[in-house]
Amino acid sequence: MTTILLIRHGSTEWNDKRLAQGHADIPLNDRGRREATKTAASLSGRDIDAVYASDLSRAVETARPLAAARGVDVTADPDLREIDQGVWEGMPADEIERRWPELWGRARHYHARPGGETPQEVRARALRALGRIVEAHPDGTVAVVSHGGTMRWLVAEAMGYDDRESARLRGVSNGGVVELEVGARDGLLTWGDIKRHDGATTAMEDDPNQ
Repeated sequence: MTTILLIRHGSTEWNDKRLAQGHADIPLNDRGRREATKTAASLSGRDIDAVYASDLSRAVETARPLAAARGVDVTADPDLREIDQGVWEGMPADEIERRWPELWGRARHYHARPGGETPQEVRARALRALGRIVEAHPDGTVAVVSHGGTMRWLVAEAMGYDDRESARLRGVSNGGVVELEVGARDGLLTWGDIKRHDGATTAMEDDPNQ
């Protein structure tokens, strides 16, 4: 099986301001760059064969210290992007909650954004990307820098959770790492162990506040 080190990008100004951040190309802020360096240092003892990232700059910037330490390039893949937030893009979370209360809270993890993508579409494209990575690196270890929502739906897939059940999963902190064991058989992905490396006590804890 291929070991996937699934990493959430470092912090941005929009993260700090709690603005909906999807396909908008927002760079890391100073804290995000420190998180990227810290994450790379925490993985310095791991043999990593390749580094992939969403093509958005906050993910590519997070991936660069990992790639530079190993003398490899970052392979950017748009299928690893965050969900397209549609009309929510750049809006404060409290404004979205006020204007679309029925779509906020847990519901945002399984409903489409107005004018944007559905979680099902994100899950499908992220799984396509993961399938290509596993095919290219069988039995290897690969770092994949992506986004909070995209990671949620990949981990939900690994745990056998449907879209509604994915709302129970605790979000991953900026710079956090989830380790997946992924194989491929007859064109389908197979899943092994799941480990979390950002302070949670279990692989993926339920969060009643999500």
